[in-house]
Amino acid sequence: MPRLAGQTHIFNVVRTTYMDNARRDHSPGLHWVLTWHDNQAAGVGLEKVNNAPSVGSIVAHETGSVTAGGIPNFVAITTGKQQGSRVRYTGALHLGGAYEAFDAGSMPEQADGRYVLPAGLTLPPDISTARLQNRQRLLSSIDGLKRERDGLAATVGLAGFRLKIFDLLAGQRGQQAFDINQESTRTREMYGNSSMGQGTLLARRLVEVGVTYVVVNYSKNNSWDTHNNNFKRLKDTLLPPMDQAASTLLIDLDQRGMLDDVLVLLMGEMGRTPKINKQNGRDHWPDVFSLMIAGGGLTRGQVLGASSRLADVPHDRPVHYHEILATIYHQLGIDPQQTIKDDQQFPARCF
Repeated sequence: MPRLAGQTHIFNVVRTTYMDNARRDHSPGLHWVLTWHDNQAAGVGLEKVNNAPSVGSIVAHETGSVTAGGIPNFVAITTGKQQGSRVRYTGALHLGGAYEAFDAGSMPEQADGRYVLPAGLTLPPDISTARLQNRQRLLSSIDGLKRERDGLAATVGLAGFRLKIFDLLAGQRGQQAFDINQESTRTREMYGNSSMGQGTLLARRLVEVGVTYVVVNYSKNNSWDTHNNNFKRLKDTLLPPMDQAASTLLIDLDQRGMLDDVLVLLMGEMGRTPKINKQNGRDHWPDVFSLMIAGGGLTRGQVLGASSRLADVPHDRPVHYHEILATIYHQLGIDPQQTIKDDQQFPARCF
């Protein structure tokens, strides 16, 4: 990773991260990454989706479901909604539809590829803005009748979700913020000829207009699960686009004077075994691994912790995932020890 290696004065590396993942499987790890709660029953089936609101949903609940410009405050730039459409832990659960992740859709694989705006940002050809506004007024009237009949709980979540969508469709701000096609060819090429690069560029555009929490998925169909041919796959296929996208983001944010206001976290759902298997690969290892954290007002250029001599467990300064999450919440001004409640007073622990 020569590009990131030249920027060690900008970012920090935590070398002793670990999580509770007795199954040593992707699904509990993904649940940790996106909700920061333990769920050993998490699986690839939809019946085993998240049992806790995602961090992005809690952040949106605490900071507002939309920005001052009406853009969703929690955006997921995914590739097939994580693990090839099988797992998606970006839900708001009982916090309500207004705090769900807005799915940015598929990113182009090349810097000159055209990004198709997600359906939630564009009106169908036969629906004018005036017609949309008439529908909004009608639905508001119906929601009012439902609230009188069933009480607030029956409609508040859905109404909040509808309001967010109506605002996006009626205005142009969302389209402009998401449209990476407006970026220069040079900028798009800087981020790289990959969905990683183009998704990272979109993330920069979104935080620039005030979006608080953005998830960018760097994996496609378990591409980082290198049980065989680990080193060649990393060197030739996986690391170059990641190196280019992440390093360009840090430089771009720094040059725009935004890095101290934007916390950048680069991590996976687990590490890999310190021992090489018979297929010249590395297997699942949640016991110790590294992550990168930069910006957000943190001190720069630090290396925290050291693993054991065999690189299998933390030796100096172990860092549980909860500590990383507490750092995120603290920098956002959110108390990590509080219990978040929705409008009906259902609790959702930050941890």
